[in-house]
Amino acid sequence: MTEPNTSPLPETPGPDLDVQWPDDATPTGDALVDRALGLLEGVPDSPVAEHGELYAGIHDSLLEALDAEPGLPAAPRPNSPEGDS
Repeated sequence: MTEPNTSPLPETPGPDLDVQWPDDATPTGDALVDRALGLLEGVPDSPVAEHGELYAGIHDSLLEALDAEPGLPAAPRPNSPEGDS
């Protein structure tokens, strides 16, 4: 039989915690990538509960940049989620 874990929980950071965020992203020269990376600037000021949605938006923007043809404007985004008809 296993013994219960009696070790203390790690300290939970309080609101006074000074988080060290990375510097702003260096411009890449690709407008679509730079726009996606610019979205990272909003992460430190947003509640943690919203980080997942922010990162998903950044991910989608980077996918859009990867899917774009070099030298052509980005394709318009669909109005409905994928898979909906």
